[in-house]
Amino acid sequence: MFKSFDPDNDVSTSTQVKASVQRGIKSQILNAHPAVTDEILNELLPKKPPLVQYKIGPHLMLYCQQQEGSGGDIPVFFQHRDGPILPTLKFIHKYPKVEFTRVTVDKGAIPFLLGGANVMAPGKSLVLFIM
Repeated sequence: MFKSFDPDNDVSTSTQVKASVQRGIKSQILNAHPAVTDEILNELLPKKPPLVQYKIGPHLMLYCQQQEGSGGDIPVFFQHRDGPILPTLKFIHKYPKVEFTRVTVDKGAIPFLLGGANVMAPGKSLVLFIM
């Protein structure tokens, strides 16, 4: 899903996240992932470079860290509608010691998830963001 993300074509708006909004995002991440501490989160999301928020389509927000020098942005978190803010898989793999909330799926579901299907659980629907 969004394997070939292109900010020039796929984004309707992009804005730099204010410091107060970034603090709110950090608190939402801390609530959603209890194993992540303040120290780890400050290391994962430093104040500089700031986050950039991309609105993709009508229901998806993508939060990226700006890379200094190269000009590209690194996707770190995303949010579908008003759901929880979730980390991207590349971001999780970049910090393997951090214990984010995990979901395990059956081996037969992997091709469908890579194709963009949602993970369904009783009372919940999870969206995976694979980059």
